[in-house]
Amino acid sequence: MNSGPLAGLVVIDASWGMPSSIATMILADYGAQVIKVEQPGDDVDSDESRRTLQRSKWSITADLTTEVGAATLHQLLGRADVFVESLGTDAGQFSYEQLRERYPELVQVSVSGYGIDGPWATRPGYESLLNARLGMTAEQRGHRDGPMFLGHPTVSYGTGFNIVIGTLAALRARKLNGLGQQVETSMLDGMLSLASMNWWWNEKNISYLARSGKSTGFGRTRLITDPFECGDGEFLTQNTSSPGSYKKTMDLLGFGDRTQTIEGAEMRVPLNDEEYEVARNLVPEAFKTKTRDEWVRIFQENDLAVLPVLHTEEVFDDDQVQYAGIIREVPDRVHGSVRQVGPVVLFEKSVPGETVEAPLLGEHNDRIEEVTRSEQWAPAPIGTPIKAPLEGVRIVDLSTYYAVGFGNRLLADLGAEVIKVEAPTGDPMRPLGDLFESAQRGKRAITVDLRTEEGREVVRKLVATADVFTHNFRPGKAEKIGMGYEQLRAVNPDLIYVYLPGFGSAGPKSEQRSFAPLISGLVGLPYEAAGEGNPPVRRAMGNEDQYNGFLGAISILLGLQHRLNTGEAQRIESPQLHSSMLVISQNATTMDGTLLPAFRLDREQLGWQALNRLYRTAADGWIMLAAQSDAEFQKLTAAFGSPELSQESRFKTEALRATHRVELGELLAAEFAQHTAEDAFTLLDSAGVPVEIPADYPVISDLFWEEWMIESGRVWEHYHPEHGWSREVGLTTRFSQTPGLIRGANPKLGQHTTEILKELGYSDVAGKALIDSGVCIQAITAETSGE
Repeated sequence: MNSGPLAGLVVIDASWGMPSSIATMILADYGAQVIKVEQPGDDVDSDESRRTLQRSKWSITADLTTEVGAATLHQLLGRADVFVESLGTDAGQFSYEQLRERYPELVQVSVSGYGIDGPWATRPGYESLLNARLGMTAEQRGHRDGPMFLGHPTVSYGTGFNIVIGTLAALRARKLNGLGQQVETSMLDGMLSLASMNWWWNEKNISYLARSGKSTGFGRTRLITDPFECGDGEFLTQNTSSPGSYKKTMDLLGFGDRTQTIEGAEMRVPLNDEEYEVARNLVPEAFKTKTRDEWVRIFQENDLAVLPVLHTEEVFDDDQVQYAGIIREVPDRVHGSVRQVGPVVLFEKSVPGETVEAPLLGEHNDRIEEVTRSEQWAPAPIGTPIKAPLEGVRIVDLSTYYAVGFGNRLLADLGAEVIKVEAPTGDPMRPLGDLFESAQRGKRAITVDLRTEEGREVVRKLVATADVFTHNFRPGKAEKIGMGYEQLRAVNPDLIYVYLPGFGSAGPKSEQRSFAPLISGLVGLPYEAAGEGNPPVRRAMGNEDQYNGFLGAISILLGLQHRLNTGEAQRIESPQLHSSMLVISQNATTMDGTLLPAFRLDREQLGWQALNRLYRTAADGWIMLAAQSDAEFQKLTAAFGSPELSQESRFKTEALRATHRVELGELLAAEFAQHTAEDAFTLLDSAGVPVEIPADYPVISDLFWEEWMIESGRVWEHYHPEHGWSREVGLTTRFSQTPGLIRGANPKLGQHTTEILKELGYSDVAGKALIDSGVCIQAITAETSGE
């Protein structure tokens, strides 16, 4: 019997592709019984990611194009809570419209490349093709000119997280209203979720990133977060966003006399000309004066955020990773045993069980009768009408910066009421308008001075009304101000207490500062994106702030579901380090530390293999190819006039093509060089070969002006009280019965203080006294000023 917060949940996964495999891996990690429905005869031995992404699942084979195969799937669906599929327009009898009459309690999760409708619905849904079409290959920087293949599968992980969040939210709704429903998301939605951190439009052109001019990136912002090469050729990454860190860093690097001292939030004051020259041109050379270990020691002794940039296999032996116990030894048919990143969220009560080796194809074909639904997951017999999946959930958020706020914003978009508690000085991220909006929209805000007993009492009263409490204080700080788990459980025994620190509540790195992209560097993402044998890139797409936000939202939903099923509240811990380890889950190592990568980006940053990579074409063009199946390869060779190539002994199967990827790549490169990008695209696309021409700029900015994006809710247009008319990423998961909602822009500092105090039982006189004394702050708005 599986254990964990999802014990007893039955999930049928008849999808294809990495995003849904990631999602159902996560569900299996936390106790769900996941049955992978696979095509008989699939060449699973060629899939190096199988050992990790299909672990702890069952495998049952069924050809859904036959009556027998379809009957097998129906037999499973009659025993299931969740059905994950990527059948698209070929769903037929397994479409939501067909299934909802037969299985009214079933949560059907439909996963696609670009959505089940819209102008791109029929485009091939491979991650590399989506990255090309949307210009992510232009946004990713590398070691050469031209588009870059993204070595880290960030969109697959972003989409996988969306799938899990949507699934758990729909199950929570079902528990209350008794109804199943369709949850629909796509790789486009996964990419948009990730893009919400850095992309929006507003009429004042406010952004924390410079996208044009002499230097793109942070420009004049008083912030450094880059990887730097040190005197020994090794790399480190630092982040200067915490108060006073920028000036302290410049002092240590020898530029203190050329840098202003800024009181309060340093990022609100742009760099002057001399400071700009120091930060962008002289700092990199200063790091070369000492070894990496020397700089790391100096910065950590001064309580500054810094970490080494490692290769992926190195982080498996990191002292904090080992302390946390999130690396599991798993049996392996090839290597005897391997090390994998196991379940990374830590639960006080619903502890996940063992990790089981990925199944052989069809290993569980004779065990269908053993699949049974649990009464624990049964919907309420008399449904409670709800409009949004998380309606009725209240979250109190004491966090600062991006990660935790972003995760709670995802839940606010699904109907949760999130109350942001801020100090009188405000969240340090408030000066970064687009970042703050991305993490804080749709919430209410109360400003409380937790240094005072009166302020702590306000928060205790608020916690007494809450379902969930979240924070990311450094270890021990919450307890010092009376906000520790045991202290708040005494106030509210039903509270789900979710702690999201950088490294953990204990361990050798637990006291260190954590800001993006330090942990991304620690787990090897800059090397994944750089290509084999190359130095790390400045930035890999996706970072720990985004990933920790996604996993924080999932952690909360797991806690809520466990409480619904058992009545038990608990403490949950989900550090940034752990979420960053999760997104390298496609990799394993042997017991002696040798990396077993699911895929490896080549030195030229062209791709993972010959049939999933970029090719140069005539006239300095490029094309992205993703023709991985036997059928797609045969269409490719036929379109190029050499069908015999697909019958060569060295290229007859996916496994053989992977083995001989260099020879195959050379043959295809010579063929593509004879065509322009436009001609190659027309030829191959018309033959049904998955290809795209990479956009030469990030297309996200254009998508904000597409009507179909607005109509589908993927783009939200509104008038922001500080920034004017704005367009930003909207809802990235759609629910057929209980849709999400966006309540409004990010709140002003203390915008809802007075109304929240009233809700907590403070009289007008008592509330005014708290505000007059400075314990609380109420923002001046049209409502409070009487206008």
